Amino acid sequence: MITDLLNWKPLPVGTPATPLSLTADEGTWIKLADFKGHLNVVLIFFRRMDENTTETFLRAMQAEQARFEELECGIFGVHTARTDRLREFRAKIGIQFFLLYDPLAFAARGFRASGRVRPICKDNVVLIGKDGNVLYAQKGFPDVEELLAVLARAEGKPVPARAAPAAAHHTSSATLRDPGRGPAAVRDVESAEAIRLLQEKDSPYILVDVRTKPEWEREHSPLARLIPVDELPHRYAELKQTTHVIFVCQGGGRSAAAAEFMTSIGASDICNVLGGMSEWTGPKVPGA
Repeated sequence: MITDLLNWKPLPVGTPATPLSLTADEGTWIKLADFKGHLNVVLIFFRRMDENTTETFLRAMQAEQARFEELECGIFGVHTARTDRLREFRAKIGIQFFLLYDPLAFAARGFRASGRVRPICKDNVVLIGKDGNVLYAQKGFPDVEELLAVLARAEGKPVPARAAPAAAHHTSSATLRDPGRGPAAVRDVESAEAIRLLQEKDSPYILVDVRTKPEWEREHSPLARLIPVDELPHRYAELKQTTHVIFVCQGGGRSAAAAEFMTSIGASDICNVLGGMSEWTGPKVPGA
């Protein structure tokens, strides 16, 4: 019973895939809905970048990328590390397919590829068909040939031989690498600049404190509202706006992740307070 409460079961085959909209490591905004009707997609959620099993599976997928593309399937890895770290990791292990930045594991949670307590990705693989429905979902890293077999059945084709035609690789690569509109950049601001923006006449800006409740209760800005960072993916609608939002935490790290999450779902004009409440120069009040 405890195991059932602490672990997600994989998404059922045949059910609609959860919407996904994330930033790729090179800056392209990848939206799952854009592939519906013309491309299958494999999403590889992985927990760590320093484990041999992760590198081995990603390299195995890279080795068979041409066969996946012959079956009109794109491949994406998904992790919570920021795009600069994902770029470094992709270069290190020599894979060509994009790695997507999933701040706070928001997308992973929708695909049941995240822990229920900590916002991290867990090792999971999900295959989504051209109709937008789940073809395959499994915890851990499956055998690559098993994925290809499922995909081939869905396409009504035989499993491609290892020597895939170069033309298939060229066509699908162009489809995947056609840049879309990039996500808005997060603007880092000093405390004084954040206060100025908030206190302008008819200011559209709101200040969101993403620390824990105990941290908030010790002291906080009277201008702020509290939404802990791990609750943001489920509560951001409470803000009633996705523009002109300023995030603050204790030192600037959690607020940066919160800001990146907001831009990953299409928000714009999002700010992060450098130094957080540790360097806040405005009024502070104790929590209620």
